[in-house]
Amino acid sequence: MKQKRWIQVRLSIPLSHQDLIVGQLSLVGFEGFVQEDASLDCFVPKAKWNARFLSGLRETLFRFQREFPNIETRFHQRVVKNQNWNARWERSIGIVEASSRIIIKPSWKKLRAKDKGKIVLTIDPKMSFGTGHHESTRLCLSLLEEYIRPSMRVLDFGSGTGVLSLAAVKLGARSAVAIDIDEWALENARENVKKNRVEKKVVVHQGGLERIPKNRFDLIVANIDLPTLTSTLRRLLLSLKPDGAMILSGLLTTDLSSFMDVLSHRGAVPLEIISENEWAALVLVKVRAH
Repeated sequence: MKQKRWIQVRLSIPLSHQDLIVGQLSLVGFEGFVQEDASLDCFVPKAKWNARFLSGLRETLFRFQREFPNIETRFHQRVVKNQNWNARWERSIGIVEASSRIIIKPSWKKLRAKDKGKIVLTIDPKMSFGTGHHESTRLCLSLLEEYIRPSMRVLDFGSGTGVLSLAAVKLGARSAVAIDIDEWALENARENVKKNRVEKKVVVHQGGLERIPKNRFDLIVANIDLPTLTSTLRRLLLSLKPDGAMILSGLLTTDLSSFMDVLSHRGAVPLEIISENEWAALVLVKVRAH
């Protein structure tokens, strides 16, 4: 029996940006990924590798480099024999110390002695954002630790794996609503909700702004990107209680000055800004009317 052959595409993208592009590449048609510190390997059956596929790949990489001009998006491809990509990928995913109190682990990794007493989020990532490896996720988790209160209702907009919703309820929030437009993300989030046994506290919805419940939230968290944050901010603020707070990330530190201009026209002011490497997160509150 002839062994199936694959095309391996290697991108020299740092780990900090890999989660941001994996979802986009899955839409192109890649069926497996292996993440390393300085490279991302993407796999597609050789039978699917044609001019149309290549065009979709190049268009996706062009858009990505336009958003992140400092990231190199040239790639190398080669034909490889069939392997157990899932096994390779699972070996590459480890336990993430996301904050001083929170660790994120895939279900196949065992807890370490030093993890005792910490909040454990079990996340099995597939093709959705939010594994804890990215700075923006860690920044949001740090801010959630600071701002979550026991009686809070939380909205997680653009929820990806659901990691921020899970963290919110495990930190003590009363409930969380997770919303994402992507089908892969929704499937993954629902699985992660079950793995963490928080089905009674976390509800997952597919869609965009139209799926936000009418009742206002005590805290809203959105870890997405600058264009989406800019276009949805007004509506998200309407869903926030007058004394509530909003945690936003997916912003580069170089985005902050332009985003401050947006805030000045939306009736919100920053309460706190934190950063890690080139990524930033901020806490907003509504401006009180006089």
